[in-house]
Amino acid sequence: MLERKEIVEKLEAELGRERFTHSLRAEKIALALAKKFGVGQKKASLAALLHDCARRYDRKELLQKARRLGLLIDPIRKFEPKLFHGEIGAWLARREFGVRSAGVLNAIRRHTTGAPGMTKLDKIIYLADHIEEGRAFTGVDKLRRLAFRDLDRAIYESASAMIRFLVKQGRPIYPPTVVTRNYYLPAGRRGSAKL
Repeated sequence: MLERKEIVEKLEAELGRERFTHSLRAEKIALALAKKFGVGQKKASLAALLHDCARRYDRKELLQKARRLGLLIDPIRKFEPKLFHGEIGAWLARREFGVRSAGVLNAIRRHTTGAPGMTKLDKIIYLADHIEEGRAFTGVDKLRRLAFRDLDRAIYESASAMIRFLVKQGRPIYPPTVVTRNYYLPAGRRGSAKL
């Protein structure tokens, strides 16, 4: 596996400036969350740095890579191929960066839409992507504070904010985002529904 310095150099060369600095900012908050919640610093650093490594590809290239890798190409991901970047990123992390940790690869794979039953590392990377200091959407400061108190509640709020944003933009909502939001729905709001 590559050392952090080599990973950073490779990412800087392959990603656009904004995506590269986003990855560094995501690493910074992932490390703080990992310290707070007792998750290994090395794994948090690695997953955060590499979570967007597939964003070096444009939409057309992501779709082509998804086809080559045999990923399911449903109508929503065909419309928005950026939804493939977590899965393709996990593949790149293993192949090009030498990552062997299943936990790190899963965190990269799940960071875009989340998933039910995520590990602490998965949750940290999902949130770090959404709340790093460069993000400036309404409510992000509240979400940052919440993330340091309750990862599950922060995931629910983050997924809910993403859904509201997509609805407002008139864009399709990828079902795994809804599944994640519903899974992390606070118990008091679930009513009698079996989720």
